[in-house]
Amino acid sequence: MTKVAIKNENITSFGGIYHIMDIFSKLGFEKLTESVLGRRGCSGKAFSHGSILGSLFFSYLCGGDCLEDINALIGQFKQRPGTLLPGADTVGRGLKVLAEKNIVYRSETSGRSYSFNTAEKLNTLLLRMIRRMGLIKAGSHVDLDFDHQFVPARKFDAVWVFRNLE
Repeated sequence: MTKVAIKNENITSFGGIYHIMDIFSKLGFEKLTESVLGRRGCSGKAFSHGSILGSLFFSYLCGGDCLEDINALIGQFKQRPGTLLPGADTVGRGLKVLAEKNIVYRSETSGRSYSFNTAEKLNTLLLRMIRRMGLIKAGSHVDLDFDHQFVPARKFDAVWVFRNLE
C-alpha cells in the first residue's frame, strides 16, 4: 500500500510558537507593555514596544541568538494570520531607546568603580507580566536579589573590574 502525503508550503518547523503568540495575545501583554513603556512614535504607524519585545522573544524561543536571526525567522512568524512583527533593524533601534544610564558605584575601600544598570522600566514590565500570569499576587511582597558574576571577556566594550578580570 502506498502512502500519499500532501504537503502544504505553509508548513513550518516553528508552528509551536503560534501557540505562545496566542497566549501573549490573550494575556494582553502588548497593551500592558504600552502602559508601562509608553507609546512608540507619534504617527501611530511605528511598531509598538510590545511588537519589538515580542519579535525578540519569539526569535529566542525559536533558537535565535542574535538580532539578525529575527530576519531569518520573520517569514515563519508572518504565516500566522494577523501577525506583523518588526525586523532586526527596528528591534535594535527600539531596544536602544529603552536603554537606561548605568549607575556607577565607587568602593570606598578599594577606590574602584563598578557600573551596573537596574533597567527600572523593563523590570517594572517584567513584574507586571508575572502578576498578569498569576505567578504573584497583587499586594504581595517580592524580594528581587541583585547579584554579579564577573566573566572574563575579550569584547570591545569590556572594562577592567576587580582582580584584573576583564
